[in-house]
Amino acid sequence: MTSEATRQPGWAGDEYAQSSSHHRVYDDWFLAQRPPVPSDHVIDAGCGSGEFTAVLAGLVPDGHVLGVDPDASMLEAAARHWADNLEFRQGRIQDLDHVCEPESVNLVVSRAVFHWIPFADYVRCYRAIFVVLRPGGWLHAESGGAGNVRHFRPLLSEVATQLGLKPETVTFPDAGSVLELLEQVGFEVPPSGVTTVAQRRPFDREQLLAWVRTQAYVAYGVHPSDDLHTRFVNAVGDRIDEARRHDGTYDQTFVRLHVLARRPTKDS
Repeated sequence: MTSEATRQPGWAGDEYAQSSSHHRVYDDWFLAQRPPVPSDHVIDAGCGSGEFTAVLAGLVPDGHVLGVDPDASMLEAAARHWADNLEFRQGRIQDLDHVCEPESVNLVVSRAVFHWIPFADYVRCYRAIFVVLRPGGWLHAESGGAGNVRHFRPLLSEVATQLGLKPETVTFPDAGSVLELLEQVGFEVPPSGVTTVAQRRPFDREQLLAWVRTQAYVAYGVHPSDDLHTRFVNAVGDRIDEARRHDGTYDQTFVRLHVLARRPTKDS
């Protein structure tokens, strides 16, 4: 019988922080799409363990950054990055307009979060972000898009099925669907505001298995303290060589859905 712990998936913030380097490789790419300015007031929606949130705080010395995440272990790990212009609060993106003040920031950033949110909740998320943005403020986000890690996912799902775990619960939407939701909420989207980009992300064998252990398991409803987590990771480890790329490396193809959308100014 599946335990209550297994039915309630969660994160382990410290372990996640040690295995998120594949995201950090693309920090500069992301920042170049909408560079923060020193006076920006920013929300990092789904800040996780806070490494990128701290980068943002360093880029806005005359502004302020608020990291928001629903997971207590992530916020505990993020707290080590405290700075005078950086704080953290607990909350979901769906509830951002209750966690943060209306029209309080001119930039909402979100990295590697939306694929963990059901697509049915996207409109609620975008509306909450719209509310906390000042007129003229920007939403800048990236998350998994259609085709993300498409060669590795069947292996993960096969192992999960063999262990009696639920099917994966991740959202990798196409750009067109997201564009229409943003416009429905009222955002202005520039011509290249919603795109997908394929990225070759570097992993060695141990790094790829660490990604499974600290991140991918969440898609299958496993709690990090439950025995099924260990069994899932070990079973994937036994087959990890099947995840090699055509050139023999363990690098993986991530497809990122990149979003840049603006709340209209009041006179537009």
